[in-house]
Amino acid sequence: MKKWSKFAALGLTFAMVLGTTACGSSSTGAEAGSSAEPQSQAAAVESTGAADASVADAAEEKTYEPTTLTFWNGFTSTDGEVLQQIVDDFNATNEWNITIEMDVMPWATFNEKLPAAIAAGNAPDFVLCSSGYYAPYVEAGSFQDVSDFYELPEVNADDFDKNVVDLLYYDDLCVGIPMQMVSHYFYWDKDLYAAAGLDPESPPETFEEIVENAKLLTDKSKNQYGFCVPVNNNVTAQYAMYAYGGGYVNEDETKAEFNSEANVKAFDALKTLYECSPKDTDDNTYISGQLAQFINGPWIINGLRENEINYGVKAVPACVGVEQDAAVIPVGFSVPKTTSDEHKELVYKFVNYWNSEEICTKWTKECGTPAYLISAQANFADDPQTSALSEPLSYGHIECKIHGVNTISTDGLYPAMEEIFAGADIKTTLDKYNDVIQGILDK
Repeated sequence: MKKWSKFAALGLTFAMVLGTTACGSSSTGAEAGSSAEPQSQAAAVESTGAADASVADAAEEKTYEPTTLTFWNGFTSTDGEVLQQIVDDFNATNEWNITIEMDVMPWATFNEKLPAAIAAGNAPDFVLCSSGYYAPYVEAGSFQDVSDFYELPEVNADDFDKNVVDLLYYDDLCVGIPMQMVSHYFYWDKDLYAAAGLDPESPPETFEEIVENAKLLTDKSKNQYGFCVPVNNNVTAQYAMYAYGGGYVNEDETKAEFNSEANVKAFDALKTLYECSPKDTDDNTYISGQLAQFINGPWIINGLRENEINYGVKAVPACVGVEQDAAVIPVGFSVPKTTSDEHKELVYKFVNYWNSEEICTKWTKECGTPAYLISAQANFADDPQTSALSEPLSYGHIECKIHGVNTISTDGLYPAMEEIFAGADIKTTLDKYNDVIQGILDK
């Protein structure tokens, strides 16, 4: 469920600040008038203009001492090269004498080094962190609240989709400011659709259609499959659960709901899809030309292009009568608790630079991730693929935000899938692993 109130409250707070400032000016004028001649309207305007000019002059005169900001992240692939270019451009052009020194390392190294650096008081000024890693940092109080970023007059808070902002809240703590948002999507091979007599430009509108099409599109004699259901990856199974209105746990993650009636229907559909799936799968399976339909992230697109797959992509549809849902994986700019107020202010300069229409558009074009700023999304209005990639960001959620999905998948989902696909009763198996997931929540 989306929480709109926090972001709306930020906008209200900012409006109230502006309103209080205006009222203060009026009150001062009235008090002056009570003991002296009232000012004429022209004199009042002249006085206000002089004051505004004085404030503007002061702002223009403010200078910044040369400052180096340290920045850690785990963008070690080609997208890291784009990130470094953007940082270099900022260093060369910013007016605040800021130099950002970026240290890139594998995420495992990042999560090993950062807690120790924070404890020792020598952490970087800011970092990038993914939703998959946030929970222990939040529990440890490692990061500062950054909700005040949206109150800055130079920040266009209305350009952020409200759900995108809310994804980086943990209760009342705004732990990060968006840097990147990704989700998962339904892909179909247009050539295989046409060969099976399906309209390649009319993809399924419901999950039920995906299941029916998978049967039509499977021809094992040609090594062609209508879908892909890996038993060691949580994504496909999760989207089947979403499609039928199910999931692992309730909203506040206190109660396991793995054995719900919705999930029984989802696993019945998954069992059918598994029969239409190759049994030995890896990343290359998705770009082999053997699959007519599958669910994956935007990172698969370059491989599809390189292999000249004539593909289509859209948000994963739900079943008839079920609200569409998706898992969103945000990466946010976060500020360790050891960062000074002065450096935090300068970090916000870069974060606002990043969250501009120009940079968001550049990142989307060069890295293939969906645009999450409303202004940047408008630049792709004539690009159906990029528009499709952005769609789930407005309604998606972080899966198992508090407890993390890894242990739940490893200990609950994967063994349940293997047993069900081997012929075990669906409801009995889900009951069994519902107890396992409840145990994880109770720890």
